[in-house]
Amino acid sequence: MSKKLPPLHLFSIFEASARLESFKLASEELFLTPSAVSHQIKSLEEHIGFPLFIRKSRGVSLNTAGKMYLSYVQQGLEQFDQGTKAVKRKYLSPNLKISTFSTMASNVILPQLGLFQHAHPEIGIRIETGLDITDFRYEDFDLAIRIGHGDWPNIAKRKLLDIKIAPLCSQEFANKHNLNSVEQIKDVPLIDLTSMDNIWQTWSEATGLNKIDFNHNLTFNNYESSLHAAEQGLGLCLALMPIENSLIKRKLLINPFNKTISFGRSLYAVYREEDKDRHDIQCFLNWLIQSPNMVDLNSEVPKTV
Repeated sequence: MSKKLPPLHLFSIFEASARLESFKLASEELFLTPSAVSHQIKSLEEHIGFPLFIRKSRGVSLNTAGKMYLSYVQQGLEQFDQGTKAVKRKYLSPNLKISTFSTMASNVILPQLGLFQHAHPEIGIRIETGLDITDFRYEDFDLAIRIGHGDWPNIAKRKLLDIKIAPLCSQEFANKHNLNSVEQIKDVPLIDLTSMDNIWQTWSEATGLNKIDFNHNLTFNNYESSLHAAEQGLGLCLALMPIENSLIKRKLLINPFNKTISFGRSLYAVYREEDKDRHDIQCFLNWLIQSPNMVDLNSEVPKTV
């Protein structure tokens, strides 16, 4: 069957030329000369027996056959790309590449990571932080730890714990405003997040407060920045609990009302379906679930000291 196919390098030249509708632009992308691209496209058309492009004075466009052929070529190139990445992940990469958000890394994973390295010295770990959803089709991660509803399609997932929301602030801020009742949130500066629309309204309604005008003095698009702002005494922030338990234990922040609400979302480990039996992923998850920090998180949320 392989002898009936055109030379494989012609497919990438065809795809670039079709996508860019220009042999010249394709040549720049592929680091070839325009004449070389034109020659290779002609060779492909001769091999399959019919033209694929309509040549114009400026650029080119696909004819009907070319449009049909392009869809198959793109599918094939995508399969080649995914297959190459899968084989490299399994046989070449020395590290387990993990994507998670920064406070999960700093509060839960890193303090106990030495124990994992001691137990599994053969498994290297690379951690990158961020809140964006990981798309395993295109990103080079093996494992992601994310908060959500667990309804991501076409991936394997393992629930780690349920998430709650609590208002946190510095001790100095609580003293300054004499915080002791949730009704006071309407009278103090609140720290908001662009990624969590109306979260203060949701929190207040869940605690029995309705129709409150909030004083949003600060708004961030970064969750960790909102926590740092609260540590500096700039307002009340809403924190993901029990992930941020350590902030309370270290007395960096307090929960002045000793109130939390269910967030309706959970912490999940997610990975590719084809990787669900990978030794390094399962070793890491089994360690994480049994690690002291995760055991603590699955226990009662600490009260303010």
